[in-house]
Amino acid sequence: MEIDKVRRHLKGIIGPATIITAGAMGTGSTASLLLAGAWFRYDLLWVTVAILPLYIVMMDSASRVGVQYGNRGMISVIRETFSPYLAWLIFLAHIPLHFLLVMGNMSVMTSSLLAVIGLNPDSAIGESGANIYQRYEIGLSLFFALSISGLMISGGYAAIRNILAALIFLLFLCFCIVAISGFSEWRDILSGLWPQIPDSITSATSGKVRSSMASIIGLAGAVIAPSAILGIAYMSADNNIRPEGFQQELKSGIINYGLIFGGYSVLVLIAGAYSLNKLPGHAEIELVHEAGRVLTGVFPEKYNHLSTIVFSFGLFLCALTTLVAVVQISAYFCLDILGKNWRYLKSNKPYIVLVAAWTIIPSILAPLWQFPALLKIVLIVGVNLVVAPGVIAVIIFLINNKEEMKSYSAGMIRNVLLLTSFFITLVMGVIKIF
Repeated sequence: MEIDKVRRHLKGIIGPATIITAGAMGTGSTASLLLAGAWFRYDLLWVTVAILPLYIVMMDSASRVGVQYGNRGMISVIRETFSPYLAWLIFLAHIPLHFLLVMGNMSVMTSSLLAVIGLNPDSAIGESGANIYQRYEIGLSLFFALSISGLMISGGYAAIRNILAALIFLLFLCFCIVAISGFSEWRDILSGLWPQIPDSITSATSGKVRSSMASIIGLAGAVIAPSAILGIAYMSADNNIRPEGFQQELKSGIINYGLIFGGYSVLVLIAGAYSLNKLPGHAEIELVHEAGRVLTGVFPEKYNHLSTIVFSFGLFLCALTTLVAVVQISAYFCLDILGKNWRYLKSNKPYIVLVAAWTIIPSILAPLWQFPALLKIVLIVGVNLVVAPGVIAVIIFLINNKEEMKSYSAGMIRNVLLLTSFFITLVMGVIKIF
């Protein structure tokens, strides 16, 4: 009887919000959180906490819109409600962003695996060493792209999803251990919850400038992702959620987005601040093998070399789950803009072709993008805030349309939080552009 109660409870939590949360706990947020901690210690902890209520309401609102508008795709809803031009504008704004996201996550996957076997850009001496490293990247990218697209097309990815989740949870536990050690600095942690914008820092050796505002934009952009906002609408519709289940979905969102993702964000930033900010040249940290030192202290001193291996493997899994989510949402968008069936079916050949193309083409090009893998992801998620205001504005209009939303249209508190999200992303987007 108790087991049945637990199962019903878990069933109420697990759903589209869980999938989006798994994607949010990917390379974008992990890289942004670790680097923010490494560069600015606990000073940006307030950003991770302040953004959670906005995140919960945005995703819940998009989910309700996806269900109430007849379970149509969001691109179709935008085309029919506003204009075909706006639908195409949003679609075209996301295409290059998604393409770069796949490239960036593939770069993290290859660099993470190479770090496990002791290869990294710093160890590539001279032009011949750099060429050898790039050949490894190209070979691994092609292998991963073909394997991932094959699994997604055959449905095999669903079979290994639970294993991936368990392994990512192992990485999460490692972050917990480091963060618990960091709680000894609880006064500094509490001071980090007070809103502040620390001064930018400059590396004494390379002269690289680490902008605190760029880190804030990266932290916010990793959470307020326009593709995730639109993607949850597709997933909620595809999951056959009904209006009478909205309250349960909100509770699921609070647990997934607020407690799980929120807890993860706080712990990762604390772990990065406690372990990396103390290191000499902490402003230089930007590579996978360097960030792997965050887990130093998790293992006995004799096995400290395992810290980079475990971190690299965990980051590899984060990148894999994020890449798969981006590819799926990209296929939804492409089919929906053309008025085709966007739901996943093995018999849906256009979907199969798009999944393969969206996986293979960007992955093959990824090694040609010469930029540190972690910084690629931070750069891309920051671009989210350029596109996000338009998407949030669309959601605000749609959820206040009483003809479609009926009694589920937004109330005052929801609208205040949505408008707050809109203005924050608008200001940060302008800062990002200029």
